[in-house]
Amino acid sequence: MKHSLRIIGGKWRGHRLKVPSSKAIRPTPDAVRETLFNWLGSSVVGARVVDLFAGTGSLGFEALSRGAAHATFVERNRHSVSLLRKACHKFDLDATEASVISANSIGWLKSNTNKWDIVFVDPPFERTEIYRKVLTDLLSRLSTESIVYLEFSKRSAIDRLDYKMWKSSVTGEVQFELLRPPNTLCGPANIVSDKS
Repeated sequence: MKHSLRIIGGKWRGHRLKVPSSKAIRPTPDAVRETLFNWLGSSVVGARVVDLFAGTGSLGFEALSRGAAHATFVERNRHSVSLLRKACHKFDLDATEASVISANSIGWLKSNTNKWDIVFVDPPFERTEIYRKVLTDLLSRLSTESIVYLEFSKRSAIDRLDYKMWKSSVTGEVQFELLRPPNTLCGPANIVSDKS
């Protein structure tokens, strides 16, 4: 293990998640997670969330710590999957609260028919084509109240389809956004300046 990261809010605040020593794993920085969950606020409570390209699972576990009803973690790296399952055991989570799926997130999403309240999308930054594929497949799995989180390099051009930007910010090299489905009525986007 190279290091660990901490859960920053909720009932598990201060608890740490192990991070594998792999260049393929890029945990969401603390500052980004703090802003994200401030944006989400009480919408996390009771939500069914899915953490695609889960890696360490920091987004899903943060959501559970803050009151989400269930989190599904989808990750194909076997070492990461093992750590996700160990973290679920550490937090005494059963199948009604968390599921760890060892699979390619895109393939799994195409074959899954569940609906979610909050979707975390944080794939490898160099795979910019993934965002369009995921957003397309999500369209039938979201309600008008659903929220989609995207995290990507600020240097990337991302196709958001007809999703409506709700929140957006940049911290260092990371741009992150909350989107609402195309059929959602929401106010103007809240764009926050670069915090680097």
